[in-house]
Amino acid sequence: MSFGKRRRQWPPRTDEVCPDGDAARFFFDLTAPRPDHRVHSLCRQVQEAVDLALAEADGDALRGAWVASVSPASGAGRLLVSVGLAPGASGEDADAALSALVRIKPWLRSEVARAIYRKRVPELEFRVVLEFEVTS
Repeated sequence: MSFGKRRRQWPPRTDEVCPDGDAARFFFDLTAPRPDHRVHSLCRQVQEAVDLALAEADGDALRGAWVASVSPASGAGRLLVSVGLAPGASGEDADAALSALVRIKPWLRSEVARAIYRKRVPELEFRVVLEFEVTS
């Protein structure tokens, strides 16, 4: 079938302007219909890069640590990395892991720079979560 013979299917005509009944949301809802896929893709790339880097990291504080999630903190320029600890970790372990993450932050950022193709590498902020706090 050629392109000229295809017909565009139009929805059935009704007298209603906004089919769901909420006119204010229909006309003035300025939220994006879907999240920015570029930021989501960047978060996924950073998650993989930091997860691989944490596997190579030295020190007892980060032994068994893994990246639970990466989310944009304020756009794509700053990302919040949630790091989960091994099962049975305590609050003292979480504090030690956070200080270790802050200490190796420049190295982690350089590993992210190698893994992604961007002009500017995003800043990384860390949050340590215990196993029972992680939800998917």
